[in-house]
Amino acid sequence: MKNNRCHQRRTCRRGFTLLEVVVALGLMGMLVGMIFRVASSSMQLSRTVVDTQSATMEQNAFFNLLKNHFEQIPGNAVLRLVSDDSSMGATSRTLFTLTFQNVPMSFHWGETPMTAEAIELATVEQRDGFVDVILRFYDEKILEDSESMGNDDIEPVAEITLIEDLWMCDCEVVDGRTLEYLTDWDNNGQLPLQVKFYCRFQPTSDIVQQTFWVVPKQNPEVVFRQIMQQNPAGPQGTGVKVPAPETITIGKE
Repeated sequence: MKNNRCHQRRTCRRGFTLLEVVVALGLMGMLVGMIFRVASSSMQLSRTVVDTQSATMEQNAFFNLLKNHFEQIPGNAVLRLVSDDSSMGATSRTLFTLTFQNVPMSFHWGETPMTAEAIELATVEQRDGFVDVILRFYDEKILEDSESMGNDDIEPVAEITLIEDLWMCDCEVVDGRTLEYLTDWDNNGQLPLQVKFYCRFQPTSDIVQQTFWVVPKQNPEVVFRQIMQQNPAGPQGTGVKVPAPETITIGKE
């Protein structure tokens, strides 16, 4: 009997008291909480890095699209820039519409191939005060001639948003003869020397300036007319390559 009591006493001593259990659970809870806080901070940091990279890629894609477009402007292109003060919100800003005509551009709207006779690059102010940059496609000419201000009653056949939620996006052109900076341009069919964009993506961010040169080119209509006069059979065999129009594939919104 004495040996059994000693064995039971030693067995009881191997157990944990209530205080020890409470302390152990408290330490475990603190450890789990610290792990969750570290994991949450790491996930938040990862999301911030991913969002920053996505925003940077979107901005680069926007500027690369503009760069490619201005590099392919033909000599007979017509360009018009109209700037207006915003009528929405308490923050004063300028909205612009940059219209291109005689710029070959084909695109797919859904599964239907279409050719744009004119395109508009414009800023649209949203109710939250930010602006979106949109691209409108027209299947007919909206600038009737070099002196016309265009027909505002013509509706675009397609419209896509290039970049969203900018705090500001301004546009101006440089006159190659006077080197003046202008926010409106409709100079008798003449192309400017440069087109400049000033973008602020967030209210506290710095202004990003992008300059695109408009390289002078020969009017393709004049070149084609000269080729036809020299070779009535057509441009085949003359070694002159006719550039293919730029193609953009978009889906219906």
